[in-house]
Amino acid sequence: MSRIYDALENRDMDAKQAKTLERILPQVETTADDGCEMESEMNTLYQTITAALPDRQHHSVLFVGARQKEGTSTITRELARTVASRLGKRVLLIDCDGNCDEFAYQAVDPSVKLEDILENNTTVDKVVCPVNGSNLSILPFFMWADSPGVRTSYNENGHAFWNALNERFDLVIVDYPQEMLTNGPVMTSKVDGVIIVVEAEKTRWQVASSLKDKIVKNGGNVLGVVFNKRRHYIPQFIYDRL
Repeated sequence: MSRIYDALENRDMDAKQAKTLERILPQVETTADDGCEMESEMNTLYQTITAALPDRQHHSVLFVGARQKEGTSTITRELARTVASRLGKRVLLIDCDGNCDEFAYQAVDPSVKLEDILENNTTVDKVVCPVNGSNLSILPFFMWADSPGVRTSYNENGHAFWNALNERFDLVIVDYPQEMLTNGPVMTSKVDGVIIVVEAEKTRWQVASSLKDKIVKNGGNVLGVVFNKRRHYIPQFIYDRL
């Protein structure tokens, strides 16, 4: 089945008046069963991200779906895989949703407590899991996402934690469930940018716009929108409503 990913860069939205999208970034087209096409388009998406954040040597980007099952995990996994394997970058995929079981890596010791690392500012090595034979690592954040202790420690000490990750990796990608915006550690303000994943032709623009407002309210920098599973072009007037 063909899927099309469009990356859109937004200008800031005034609190009282919605602005139109500033410009449409390069369109990304791929076919699910064609690995070469997937890699090519993930490379384009990566170049788009780095172009949107020109002043940073290391990049951290959070992907969140406007609704459940928008394909966020598929995009984050493929982007992480491509940037690590084809571009030779050191990539960390922070899995907040438990969807990275296709990668082969040694699991974190169950006795390790993320809140201890956050509170004591100790090495992140205990929670970062290198994927066998690659430049990709996984941080299985979902293991601690429901812990009140982690939520408190992260909100208080998350800045130092992110500094350590950004120093170690060229690209940090976060696969972030939407419900964590209200029920879990808020990462939107800690990353360089946020990309909203929308299922084309099914997700209403009001839903995406509401999510964008919530992210901005939480201190996030919305880079744009990725349209997933797109079959036809969406008229410009719909873009203008975001």
